Amino acid sequence: MDLNLPRGLPSRQAQFLCLLTARPTLNRADYQRLIAVSYVTAKRDLAQLTAAHLIIPVGRTRTRRYALSPLTLLPSGAGRRIDVPEKGLMCAGSSGSDLGTVSITIEALSVHGGPS
Repeated sequence: MDLNLPRGLPSRQAQFLCLLTARPTLNRADYQRLIAVSYVTAKRDLAQLTAAHLIIPVGRTRTRRYALSPLTLLPSGAGRRIDVPEKGLMCAGSSGSDLGTVSITIEALSVHGGPS
């Protein structure tokens, strides 16, 4: 799956959008816990992502959750492109050939057993 994001997006917001590729919706408390930010920062970041039409709020106030906007999945000539495998869970960034483009790949995490 490819995500198309605007240049200059803060890394914590890009990380949240990567997480939304693995889960259909997340709420503000999830943002706080997973990104490790304060209530105020989570609320502000989610408002910015909503205003930029990168996420869609679902539900009202206490039950509000956020889903990826279809606009993030459309091809775009400008902006940041993120390649996302279907069951991806981890973001790793690398700079592309164009100074305005950053390629981020999400890969599945693997857990190895302890010594046997």
